[in-house]
Amino acid sequence: MSEAHPTNFVVAIASVSGGGKTTLVKKTAELLNGTTLFFDDYQSVSQYPEDSQKWLEDGADVNEWKTPQFSRDVAALRKGQSITMPGNGGTVEPSEFIVIEEPMGRARVEMAAHIDFVAVIDTPLEVALSRRVIRDMGYFDIKDIDTATREQLVEGFEKLIGYVRNFLGHYLRTGRELYTTVQEQAKASCDLVLDGQLPVDELARQLVAAVKKRK
Repeated sequence: MSEAHPTNFVVAIASVSGGGKTTLVKKTAELLNGTTLFFDDYQSVSQYPEDSQKWLEDGADVNEWKTPQFSRDVAALRKGQSITMPGNGGTVEPSEFIVIEEPMGRARVEMAAHIDFVAVIDTPLEVALSRRVIRDMGYFDIKDIDTATREQLVEGFEKLIGYVRNFLGHYLRTGRELYTTVQEQAKASCDLVLDGQLPVDELARQLVAAVKKRK
């Protein structure tokens, strides 16, 4: 570790989209009485490759996914310092265990020194894809559907069909390869691989046991 005498212990959880990262972060932090931090909450202050296909063709360097504030905040919490989230996210206080969502695990240089333990959830791609689509479909629910007008129903249906078509098309062209490429890089330097088909309570139990043994 490059940082001397950190106060707290950072556990990073990685998986493909829909693989169960967020749920496991929350459950693990609950069992450890820890603090949580989520990769996606920093999207507005981060820089990602604009063209995913070109990124893959150019060698898939995960260091092109730049999250400077996320990295600084994880480092601060690890040292026992409070942080202020992007936007109006409020203040996050440190605790003995900091459980974070980090899809690349230790693979990104800017994060590697701040992470003490990495768990990768190995979820079959078809399961993760199904979860992602089902989750996102919830964003298109029409409020008061029983009283909605025909125009509102048609508009909602068209948005939903458009989303599914576009998302699955992107998944076939680029998404699947991107997810598997990032997952393999995360696995290469992880401490634990978890079976993503197990219930979250069992995954959290296994992870907490491994973390306590390591710490």
